[in-house]
Amino acid sequence: MKDIFGYEGKRVVITGAASGMGQAATRLLIELGAEVYALDIKEVTVPVKLFIKTDLGKKEQIDATTSRIPDDIYALFNCAALPGPPFSNLDVMLVNFVGHRHLIETLLPRISDGGAIASISSTGGLFWKNKFDTTKKLLATRGFNEARAWLEANPETMKHSYVFSKECITAYAKVHAAELAKRNTRINTLSPGPTETPMMPAFRKAYGKNTDMWLSPIGRYATPEEMGEPLVFLNSKMARFISGQDLVVDYGTHAAVETGQKVLQQR
Repeated sequence: MKDIFGYEGKRVVITGAASGMGQAATRLLIELGAEVYALDIKEVTVPVKLFIKTDLGKKEQIDATTSRIPDDIYALFNCAALPGPPFSNLDVMLVNFVGHRHLIETLLPRISDGGAIASISSTGGLFWKNKFDTTKKLLATRGFNEARAWLEANPETMKHSYVFSKECITAYAKVHAAELAKRNTRINTLSPGPTETPMMPAFRKAYGKNTDMWLSPIGRYATPEEMGEPLVFLNSKMARFISGQDLVVDYGTHAAVETGQKVLQQR
C-alpha cells in the first residue's frame, strides 16, 4: 500500500507512550514504519527505538531527555497527562501543560521542514475561550520556571486543574499556529470524549457521575485506539494543510450540545 501517512523512516517523539491513547498511537506509528522515541514515567512495553523515562513535571528531566533525542524530528505527539486528584493542582498543571510546552519549545528547532505537533486536549477544555483572558497570562510566561511561579502566585486559577490544563493546551495551539506556519510547522490538538484508559477510574473517583456528561450518543466510552488513530492522522501528511485546529472526537456529543439537543448537567 502507498505510504499515505508519510511516517515510513521518519523520526517521531511521543509522550505518555506507556498506556492508553499514547500507547495506541505508538503501536500504530511503529506499524507505519516510524522511528519512535517514547517518553513516559512508566515503562514503555512496545518496541520503540528508544524509551526515556521522563517526568514532565520536572524541567531538569525534560532537559536531560531532549539531549538524548537526535535532530530531524518529523512529528511530536503530546499524550501524557495527570487526571487531577489524587495529584496536586500544581502537579497537574506542570505535567499537562507547562512540561509539554517546555518540551515543544525545546524540540521545535529540531522539527524538520513540514513537521507537525499534535497534543491531546479534552472535551473538558472545549470552552477555553471563556477563560482566555486568564489563560493568555499563563501563555505569556517565558519558560518552565516562570510558568510555575505564575501558577504558584495564582492558585485560584488551578481550582479545576485538569480542565484548565486542557484549556491551556488548546489555546496554546490556537495562539501559535500562524507563527509556526512561517517555519512550515503545523500544530493541532485532539479533544477526546470519555475514553476507556487507565485514567478513567481516577476520573470517576474524582468526578463521579459527572464523568458521563460527555458520554457519546452511542452509549459507550471510546477505546484508546479510537483516539490514537485520529491523533496519528493529525501529524501525518494526510493532514498537511491542517493547522490550528482542535479535532473533537466524541461521536457527536459536542454537536448535540452546540445544537441544544444535549444539556450538560452536573450531578
